[in-house]
Amino acid sequence: MLARSTPLLIRVAGLLAMAPDRSHSTAARFAATLETGGREFDKQQQDIALAAVVLQSGLVSERDLSSALSTWTIHGTVPLAEHLIDKKLLDQETVHHYVKLAAERLAECRRPPAGQSPSRSILLDTLESVDPSGSVARLMGIRAVAGAGATDSTGFRQTKGRYRLVRKLGQGGLGRVWLAFDEHLKRHVAVKELTSRGNAMALYRFRREAEITGRLEHPGIVPVYQLGEDSETGEAFYAMRFLGKTTMHDAILEYHERRGEGEDDPMLIRRLLTDFVSICQAIGHAHSRKVIHRDLKPENVAIDSFGQVIVIDWGIAKVLDELETTDTLAHPLSEDGAEQSTMHGQVLGTPMYMAPEQASGRIDELDERTDIYGLGAILFAILTGYGPHERTSVTQDTGVRRDVLSAIASQPTPVAHDANPDADPALSAICAKAMARKRYARYQTASELAEDVQRWMAGERVSAYREKTSQRIARWVQHHRLASQALAALVIIGIVALSTLAIATRQGREAARQVRFDELRGFDREIEVQLKSAAEELTKDARFMSTLPPIQALIAARAGTEGTESEEIWRGRLETIFEGLLRANPDYLAISYAQVDGDRSATDIVRVERHNSDSGYVRSVPLSRLTKLDDNALVGATTSLSPGEILLSIRRDSQARNQVRGVDLAASTPVYDEATGELFGIVVVETDLLNRIVEFLDRVEQSTASIYITGAQGEVWVSDNPETGVVVKSGDVSVGQYIPQTAAFFKDAERHRELERDAGWLAAKLELDPANQETTVGVVLQLWSE
Repeated sequence: MLARSTPLLIRVAGLLAMAPDRSHSTAARFAATLETGGREFDKQQQDIALAAVVLQSGLVSERDLSSALSTWTIHGTVPLAEHLIDKKLLDQETVHHYVKLAAERLAECRRPPAGQSPSRSILLDTLESVDPSGSVARLMGIRAVAGAGATDSTGFRQTKGRYRLVRKLGQGGLGRVWLAFDEHLKRHVAVKELTSRGNAMALYRFRREAEITGRLEHPGIVPVYQLGEDSETGEAFYAMRFLGKTTMHDAILEYHERRGEGEDDPMLIRRLLTDFVSICQAIGHAHSRKVIHRDLKPENVAIDSFGQVIVIDWGIAKVLDELETTDTLAHPLSEDGAEQSTMHGQVLGTPMYMAPEQASGRIDELDERTDIYGLGAILFAILTGYGPHERTSVTQDTGVRRDVLSAIASQPTPVAHDANPDADPALSAICAKAMARKRYARYQTASELAEDVQRWMAGERVSAYREKTSQRIARWVQHHRLASQALAALVIIGIVALSTLAIATRQGREAARQVRFDELRGFDREIEVQLKSAAEELTKDARFMSTLPPIQALIAARAGTEGTESEEIWRGRLETIFEGLLRANPDYLAISYAQVDGDRSATDIVRVERHNSDSGYVRSVPLSRLTKLDDNALVGATTSLSPGEILLSIRRDSQARNQVRGVDLAASTPVYDEATGELFGIVVVETDLLNRIVEFLDRVEQSTASIYITGAQGEVWVSDNPETGVVVKSGDVSVGQYIPQTAAFFKDAERHRELERDAGWLAAKLELDPANQETTVGVVLQLWSE
């Protein structure tokens, strides 16, 4: 079915046979490093191997390496190692380290397999093993290396099949793609063949890719002509349309290179955005057929010679209406994948463009909105020139690993405007919405995303961006030039008339300000109700938990009282009750029952807590992992209380054993042995106070004020205003930095509430526990003005 031709190998061999003299001392030192077994490798092989190792390490992006290579040639006498140091892209020690790694990569392909000549084996293995995807060769401008000839480790095959292989176009984790000639229809096609022969799961994935791609009949999705097996070798393959060698990735690199050289033509970004809209439409069609791509990135978008945009590489696509509890394409996570390659395992996709739920391996949460994140990541690359996770830290010697996936799953989503301050704010907002961490906050369909981009190109308002008044006016003027001119004339006339109404206008403004200030006081009361309600609920639950029968039963079990069931049984019953309370109260972080020691500390008997990273996961701490509560102040204050009394306390950061958002409110009460009347232990219930505040502010969605929730000394926990929304602070910023007049208010312990109507702010101190001043929460509200 497939046939391979060899003329390209002769050109490759001739190209790599060139080995210029190296007289420079640095060049000689690097050449000595690469010398193995008494024989030096060809300089061009050394340069290709070094570029591949550096690129795969993640320390240098493809864009930066391309910029450095623009002033260097592989055919010259200067080694690439020396050039990278001269360009200050890497320091000498780092380059020397990667030179050694490159030498090891070259040495791996030094020994020829049986039946092949040494020169041809070293050449082919260098091209296939060091740079299988051809990306480095493309950056260096070596077309022959990128093609690598129509041969592989299977040798040369001559058959009378339909497709004659011309040259290799690329290779991924699943298969290799060839340019082939269809002998029946006399046209060039692309043929993809499976590389993992004998691997049943790889064959399943390969056939599935062809079948899914074939069913998606859309101009923006590559058409599949045939799926079959090579009659000579038995290798699975499928034929599809040949799209050329240009991808969206290449177009993005070219755009940012031209911008870097001062060519900032608006049409360049509009062409990319037009292509992006075409991608959205193709993905929208796939979604209408219940298919999600799961590996969207610029490299998987081909642009043919006529500018048509086509989405390719549906190898890990998934049909949503297939009922699967686990991903049938999953394999253990590969430790050999490069940063930009598709990763196998429960985490499938390319980390550089991966959604948080995909990086977390939550397969059941993957849906159309996962692809929306991928589309947003492509838009991020268009705006910045980098993948959204390209600058995520990686280990120097290992590249992409599980720690990178953890960072993607846990760290905030990158913002395009932060990576490129010149990016248009509205486009950056569209990108941010498409890449929102929460799926419900993203665009729900690809069509919605495409429509917002199209509205931006048409100069219309986009849904993801809250424009300022000046921007709305400027857009209106642009769309209504005649009306704006007439309006300008009317404004000039109106200025005279408005001057006579200045007093009335001022009075109206003051009345409106009074209305807004009354609304401000309403927010103050609502926040106070929310905080005190949280404290009351926590107090009631802590008191109720301390009176449960298992509490006293555990005391009797530890005392060895006759007729009492074992401690293990009562621990299990109490754990079940505690777990039920945590599941019924999503803001509760932990419940513990501890026995008081003589040194004013306490040791946990039962502890149930909510997982830090997965709030829906409630777990009981095993007996072997129970720890001592070393908060002597909390234990001492609680043990001094009478039965039924509750102590409320606020703990931040390191004080909280199960801190999630930064501020915990804990309710503790003493437990006395009913038989002896002696103090035995304490019950502590912890809740995420800051999370409750944030949820309340999110629900309010107010547009009137700047709101600051602070600690007792005025340190800001969370702020909310119409421009930035709700923002959690680190706690090291004082509200006095925003409203200087409030600094004196928080220093004076006797002042509990203050209102400055003329300045437009009010402040209050709320004591959640009157017996403990450390439970004071500050609330500061200021009228918002754009």
